[in-house]
Amino acid sequence: MPTPSFQSRWLKKFKLPKSDWCKAIDARLAELPFCDSKVAKTLLTFLFDKLPGILEKDTSSDTLLLAEAFAWTCFAFWQCGSAFPSFPENYASCLHKALRLTAKKRPPVALVLAKLIVPTKAADDGRCGFNQLALSQPDLIRESEQLIHQGRYEDYLKAKEKYDEYEDSLKRSPEFKADWQQIKDSFPKQVSGKEMIHRTLIPERNWERGPGAEFNDVTKSFQAVFDLFCWKYYLWAMEGDQPHLLKASVVFTPLGTQIFIPGYLSFDPKRDLEFGKIAKLHKARGVPRQGPGFSEGRKITAKNKVLAKTADAEARKKGLKGVKRYAFICKALGMLDHGDYRQVTRLLE
Repeated sequence: MPTPSFQSRWLKKFKLPKSDWCKAIDARLAELPFCDSKVAKTLLTFLFDKLPGILEKDTSSDTLLLAEAFAWTCFAFWQCGSAFPSFPENYASCLHKALRLTAKKRPPVALVLAKLIVPTKAADDGRCGFNQLALSQPDLIRESEQLIHQGRYEDYLKAKEKYDEYEDSLKRSPEFKADWQQIKDSFPKQVSGKEMIHRTLIPERNWERGPGAEFNDVTKSFQAVFDLFCWKYYLWAMEGDQPHLLKASVVFTPLGTQIFIPGYLSFDPKRDLEFGKIAKLHKARGVPRQGPGFSEGRKITAKNKVLAKTADAEARKKGLKGVKRYAFICKALGMLDHGDYRQVTRLLE
C-alpha cells in the first residue's frame, strides 16, 4: 500500500475535505476567539498548498523534520488556543519562515523547535513528551475559550446568589462611589473614552514580573492607583461606572487547569463549582486515569510490549507467520492461548 502524500495525510489529520479545504478552514477559524485568523489562514494555506511542492523538491531529513513540526504547530492552534505555549501561531510562523529559506540561511532555533515538537513514536499519536499535541476533546476547550472571551464563567459556577449579594452591596456603597469619582477626577484622560479598564493581571503562582507599581509618569501612576482600587473592592475591571466583580473562574492553560477563588467568597466546593464540568474540561487534553492500580497496569503493559516485540522478532527469524507467529508470542509471554490474539496485536502496535 503506497504511503499517503504529505498533503493527504495532514488533510486527514485536520479532518478537512480534499477539494474544498480552504472554505472549511474559514469556518473553523471563526470558532477560535484567541487566534489571529489572518495569520492562521496564511500558515494553513502554506501547509496544504505550498509546502507539498517544496517537499517534492527537497527531501532532506532537516526539511522533512521542519515540515512535520510546522504541521503539528498548525494543528495545535487549529484545535484551540489554550493547550500549547502562547501563541502556537508564533511557533508555526518561525518554522514557516525556515521552510521558505535555503538550508544555510535557516535560523538554528527552528531545528531546535522541530526536534522538540515532532513526536518520536512511530504511531504518530500526537504525544509530545508527557504532554499532548493531539487533544482528546478539543471541542470542549474551544467552548471554554468562547465563554472566557465573552467573560462568562457561569457554566462552572453554582453560587450565583453569593455574587449577586456582593455585587448589590458594592453598587450601593457610598465609599465605592466616592473612591471611583476621586479616580475619575484625578485621572480624566486615563478614564475617558475607554470602554473597559482592566487591572494588572496577576502572574501564575503570584510571581512578580517586572518592576511592579510605578509612579514615574501619569499613565503608570493611574495603573498603580487603579490596581489598588480593584484590590480594595475585588474587581477585575471597570466599564464606565459599572464595576466588574471578580468571580470564581476556571481556565484551561497549556500547563494545566487553573481554578481561581476570589477572596471575598465564602467558598463551599460542592455548592459553588460544577466540578463535573471542570473535570471534563481538564481531561480534554487526554489525561489518562491515575492511581496505584492504573499506574501498575501501565507498567505491566509497557513491559509486555517490550517482551512481545522481542518474541515477535524471534518468531520472524524462525519463519513463523500468521496464527503460528501469534501463538509463539503468546507462549513467550506466558499467556493462555485461546486462539484470540487481539491482546497480542495490541501489544505489537
